[in-house]
Amino acid sequence: MGGGYFPNSGQQYPVQQYPAPPPGGPIHEYSFASLVPVRHWVRDPALRSWPVLLLVALVCVPPIALVLLNNATESTIHAIAWIFAAYFAVAWLLLLGVIVRPQHVTRGMLAAIAVIGIVTQTPTAIFLETELHAGTGSLMDVFTVGLPEELAKAIPVVVVALIWRRDWQAQAPRDYLFLGAVSGLVFGAAEAVHYFIDVLGSLSGNANGILLQGLTIQYIWRFLTDPIDHATWAGITGYFIGLAVTGHTRKYSVGLIGIAIAAVLHGLNDWNPINSHPAWVLVTLVSVLLFLGYARAGALLPPAFAVAAASPMPGHPAHAGPAGPAFPAAPPPAHARTQPTMPPQPPPPGAPVPQEVWWQQPPTQLPRPVPAAAAASHPGAAAPPTVGTPVTASQKIPPKPWWEQ
Repeated sequence: MGGGYFPNSGQQYPVQQYPAPPPGGPIHEYSFASLVPVRHWVRDPALRSWPVLLLVALVCVPPIALVLLNNATESTIHAIAWIFAAYFAVAWLLLLGVIVRPQHVTRGMLAAIAVIGIVTQTPTAIFLETELHAGTGSLMDVFTVGLPEELAKAIPVVVVALIWRRDWQAQAPRDYLFLGAVSGLVFGAAEAVHYFIDVLGSLSGNANGILLQGLTIQYIWRFLTDPIDHATWAGITGYFIGLAVTGHTRKYSVGLIGIAIAAVLHGLNDWNPINSHPAWVLVTLVSVLLFLGYARAGALLPPAFAVAAASPMPGHPAHAGPAGPAFPAAPPPAHARTQPTMPPQPPPPGAPVPQEVWWQQPPTQLPRPVPAAAAASHPGAAAPPTVGTPVTASQKIPPKPWWEQ
């Protein structure tokens, strides 16, 4: 190949050419740049991309936290607990982002979810649980524990939906599923810190031997499991909130269904006969399967972008419309029409065929029809093109997802 391709950049960078050795001169098998890659860090844009910098941060954060333990104090322990809680929450965030692939979630939305969650979730949950006399000894904890905490996690999602209400026509339910998962990650990280500082710190007596080892592993696992468990339940709630705000009929009561499902799963998870028993794994499995199913069900594009997504790509057959001819492809921009196009060259014999990596393969998305009444009720939204109408370059295209901005 004549150049290197950097994913998501859309640009082709030429491979650096090195001068040929003089005839009869010595041939150096290794260059200084290959042995000490300082020049690559300075000039290579791929090494300055945010995934690379994030990887560097994820590798360096645990040693930094362990260094702080050399002179541990009460305040230092609290800081390290928050560092590890945020560390695992961010790791789950990256994995969920790759799996869910929300297309209309911006970094501003994520920041708003985190800030609103930190401010409102814990006080709301503590107040409601205190008023309801929360406990885990009976099935009533579905209402005294599960319902208050799921309501607390839904607050940031509802606030963000109201702030960005002008974008409802350009969003899909899976966007709110992802926002709900982020709200759950924030809540789960705070809960893990609470158990580590308040519960573990209040244990009295001598903890040594197998007891000390068991407690250590148990509370380390809490930093991993609490964020993702709460993320799956809050993501289910967020999906139904997304159905309510992005649907054509605006039935906001649909969001209560998601809160009910999440509260039942959460209450069963905390119920003493199930918690820490084999049935506990079954509740967790059902939660994550529901979350993934809703992520797939909520992947439909809104009507404004459905036609553009259904446009035929080069080398692929056109997608037929619901009751008419295929959607024509969008014409190229004006500056692209003036440039001569070169016919594709076949690869040389034996050359590997480049393929998209799995995280760059978008899920199959189908257009959904828009009733005339729903379109008329939103005069500010752009009307979707009709079947058979060419998709022009002036039409709004989906924004880049948050990980490519």
